[in-house]
Amino acid sequence: MNKITLKKLIYNSYLKTALTSILFIEVVLVFLYFSSNNKLVNATVDFVLEDLKLSVIDRVNSTTSIINEKFNNLENLSAFLQNEHQNFFFYKDNITLDNKPKFDFAPNGMYYKTENNGGSSVVVSKNTKIDDDLKDKLIKTELFDKNFKSIINNNKMLDAVYFNSHDNICRYYPFLEDSFNIFPPDIKMENYNFYYEADLKNNPSKGPVWTDVYLDPAGKGWMISLIAPIYNNDFLEGVTGIDITLNSIIKTLLDLQLPFDGASFIINKKGEVIVMENKIKTFLSLKDEEKGGYFLKDKIEKTVLFENKINIFDYENKQFVKLLKNLIDGGKVFDEVVLNENKYLLFSKKVNITDWFLISLIPENQIISEVKELENQNLSIGYFIIVFIIVFYFIFFIFLYKKAKDFVSTINNPLSKIVEFTKTLGNKSEINSLEHCGIEEIDSLNDNFNNLAQELDKRTKRLIQSESKRKENEKLANTDQLTKVYNRRFLEDFSSRYMKIVKREHNTLSLLLLDIDNFKTVNDTYGHDVGDKVIKLLVKRLKTTVRDNDIIVRLGGDEFLVLLPSTPIDNARKVAKKILDVINSLNKFESEELKFTVTIGSSEYKKTDVHINEIINRADNALYKAKKLGKNQLI
Repeated sequence: MNKITLKKLIYNSYLKTALTSILFIEVVLVFLYFSSNNKLVNATVDFVLEDLKLSVIDRVNSTTSIINEKFNNLENLSAFLQNEHQNFFFYKDNITLDNKPKFDFAPNGMYYKTENNGGSSVVVSKNTKIDDDLKDKLIKTELFDKNFKSIINNNKMLDAVYFNSHDNICRYYPFLEDSFNIFPPDIKMENYNFYYEADLKNNPSKGPVWTDVYLDPAGKGWMISLIAPIYNNDFLEGVTGIDITLNSIIKTLLDLQLPFDGASFIINKKGEVIVMENKIKTFLSLKDEEKGGYFLKDKIEKTVLFENKINIFDYENKQFVKLLKNLIDGGKVFDEVVLNENKYLLFSKKVNITDWFLISLIPENQIISEVKELENQNLSIGYFIIVFIIVFYFIFFIFLYKKAKDFVSTINNPLSKIVEFTKTLGNKSEINSLEHCGIEEIDSLNDNFNNLAQELDKRTKRLIQSESKRKENEKLANTDQLTKVYNRRFLEDFSSRYMKIVKREHNTLSLLLLDIDNFKTVNDTYGHDVGDKVIKLLVKRLKTTVRDNDIIVRLGGDEFLVLLPSTPIDNARKVAKKILDVINSLNKFESEELKFTVTIGSSEYKKTDVHINEIINRADNALYKAKKLGKNQLI
């Protein structure tokens, strides 16, 4: 490729050909601009309308698809809870819990859970007999709370998860303070749609079902529930439900951000308005109506269903009503309608799980007015271009001819310095600066390059510091601060990867679960400082006993886990025996407050195990049995 200097480029191109060529082109373009402007405007209107139609349909479909997907996910969660709770009642007699919450009678006669232990609130109707069997059920159903909490924390759309029993027990998460003051003292679950709509009469399929919109007895407003019956053989033990407030659904449905001053409303198949934007009332010339309400000064003793006085099927424009009914019956998603002498684009989409329809209206005159405004702007721009071309090219031709030589030398030197500067950018430890040349644009470019060089140097240093800090923080996050061994977070991250390796390579894996005997007595007798010394002494004994590739993890408090890769259970128990022997033999050399023993539970990987917690649970059961046998031993 032949190269040319900047000086020759300016002389040859600008003076000989550029001006005349550009002038000719600009004249032709202006002529074409004005001659095609009218056709362009008409084509733009058609294009905008078609593009708007596709865009809004896509937005409506996307919004309803999001809701449908969320509802489908909730149905899967409901089925999971249903299966878990039915298994619970089938095996209830085999379940034991160490941590038992406190219950007491409220002044209004209800039996309730008195303290928030991080789980659900619980209330029992004052008419329910409180006997040992019921108390046992109240305690054992605490097992439900772990999944209740997980579901609420991971689903922003949800308001509550609950279990209501046939004997009028309400287990409700999240915890409600003074829950006995929220529900009627003689609460009957069979009076509420979130219970009776799941029974055999109303739900013979026994699967999860959606309720109608109702007023929440817990005071959370209007909502719908996804409920699932819990059967023990053919006996209905109760109903497990997931609450979704009406506002959370409406916010998602109406967050369409429609262009051209569009607006939306939601109706059910009966034409009753669920929610309506104020602009829709303007489109339809509707007056605000006084709506019936429900005041929460009294407790809700039975289902209060949602009602609305506005029914769009009663609207005076019968053509519009007929069009809406056809859209609902036929599933059509787009049409056009005239309201009060104004033409609107109408879009509709059904929310599959409910009988709701999302209806959107966009005034066509808003679209046309913006296009007409664009046409006027184009004409103004065209006139301005003509004047500008005449004046500019007359002056510019004279100026460029006289100043070409000065222009070349003025810009060529600083540009050459910039070229040289960029060649060494990032390669030198010492940063040089470009000097100003007096041309504002080039000076600004010089400043930008100077700033770029300095910023590059700063960011490189910050990146090095940030990476070092990140590695240090990662190490601290995975390490127990007291003992300097791994913590539970490390175990969760490591075990998820390692379990896959063990399963893929058909390897063996055993673990030991250790618990310091009577550790609470040590803390109570000698104080927590001595307790910390005992914990660190245990870690020291473990490190001298296990292999270098074995992993020691502090699960919390005085509970430790030793992960033994590629170790069968027999060898793991030998290691556990060695740990007991080492601790017992070295106790004779320690002062009285530092003497301690441990109890160890062991377990190994099975082919059916998916998560490390399954192995830990078996080890925990073994530890529990060992504790019952007298401590300071292993199973």
